[in-house]
Parts: sequence; C-alpha cells; structure tokens
Amino acid sequence: MTTKAEVYKCKVCGAILAVITGGKGELACCNQKMAEVTPDKAKRLIHDMPRPGTP
Repeated sequence: MTTKAEVYKCKVCGAILAVITGGKGELACCNQKMAEVTPDKAKRLIHDMPRPGTP
C-alpha cells in the first residue's frame, strides 16, 4: 500500500516515482519491487532532477 508523498526508486534502472495519490498494491519496475526512499534522500533526488526548459 502506498500513501501520498512517498518516493520510491528502482534498484535496477534508477527510475524515481513520487506518489501523488496513494492506493493498494505494490510498485514494481524491472520486474522487482521498488524500494521506498527516506524523506532526506527523496529531497536530494528531487532537487537534483533536471527541470524542463533549463539548460
């Protein structure tokens, strides 16, 4: 089960997912369960993401 504002990362490909609306079930990527990221790590991941329209 996921809840709003959680962040998950794929251990295989590095894809990052932020939950907007929680729900039942588990998140999976590359045929594996995604790992929940701590709030501090999530802030760093989101801060380092490229923004559309920036060089």
